[in-house]
Amino acid sequence: MTDVTASTGETPNLVQRIRRDYSPLVIGMVGLFLLVFVAGAAFTDDFLTWFNVKTIIRDAALVGIMAIGLTFVTLSGNFFLLSMKEIAALSIICFATLMSADWNQWGTIDADPTSWSLFMTFLVAFTATMIIATIAGALQGALIGLGGNPIVVTLGAAGLFFGIGSWWSDNLVVSYRRPHGAEWLGTGSFIGDIPNITVAFVIIAVVAELVLRYTTFGRQVYLVGANRAAGRATGHENFGMAIKCCIIASVCAAFVAVAFSGQVSSAHVNYFSSEFGSSGDMTIMVIAIVMVGGNSIMGGYGSTLRTSLGAIFISSIDNMMVLNGFNSGARVLAVGLMIVFSIIVFALVRRGSRAVE
Repeated sequence: MTDVTASTGETPNLVQRIRRDYSPLVIGMVGLFLLVFVAGAAFTDDFLTWFNVKTIIRDAALVGIMAIGLTFVTLSGNFFLLSMKEIAALSIICFATLMSADWNQWGTIDADPTSWSLFMTFLVAFTATMIIATIAGALQGALIGLGGNPIVVTLGAAGLFFGIGSWWSDNLVVSYRRPHGAEWLGTGSFIGDIPNITVAFVIIAVVAELVLRYTTFGRQVYLVGANRAAGRATGHENFGMAIKCCIIASVCAAFVAVAFSGQVSSAHVNYFSSEFGSSGDMTIMVIAIVMVGGNSIMGGYGSTLRTSLGAIFISSIDNMMVLNGFNSGARVLAVGLMIVFSIIVFALVRRGSRAVE
């Protein structure tokens, strides 16, 4: 149905829709936040250079890919997976262990480090890692779909996955030699000087958005997330949806683990904990991106495009603070404040919507 104004019969423009759908307080809060960001960018040396823009998007790629996967879970009404970094930890240990294995003793790979042998080693390690991530996601999704609280289930799964990864690696760094078959993803660049991980981020974001907008599965994600009763009435139970969405999130976490391992040619279970970068825990970063991207924590509203923009926005804030000399504590604080800000804005929007109803 065409949206028209009551007085003129004309279709409202963007400004009119914003004034109609959001309270002055919400508009003022978001406007002030964006004003501070624009002012900070304008007065930060080297922030608006092409080199720094590429750096921002590259830094956003890893957390952004993981957040895109988590968005499917959130949109389906299953809140968050609090085990994202632990899935990544288990995945990176699996990948690095297989990358460092002596496959020559089995006669499966030539002794010389040819391109073909490097590719085959990568293919075996990558496939095994994705299988483990799929199992991890399906296990959590099944428990959530059976009625388990997503917070409790994923916290328990986090301990399980981290424990397995730590036991598997004996809590040591697992290294493998260069050259190796993961360098093209970790540090390579095919399109000029744009890193391949940035290209992967863009491709994954586009594909995910197309899936949500134009496929039956995407419409089912929104339906189940917005209204469980309506989903059941049309034959779409949360059990299957939870499994599928948790698998997507887990596979995205595993992909990030492979890419990061390809950058550093090693693995450790703590790579995605507070030691990862200086902006805090990986799971908290990913949740912040989903929230700042404007996705409803209750499900049924949002998109992976919003999440992708949220990843770039948070990466921009972090980059700006680095250029201005802020330490890691201040940067972690900024991430936390953005989560709180997002929750407050959503609460005001929901209260305004209910008042209109």
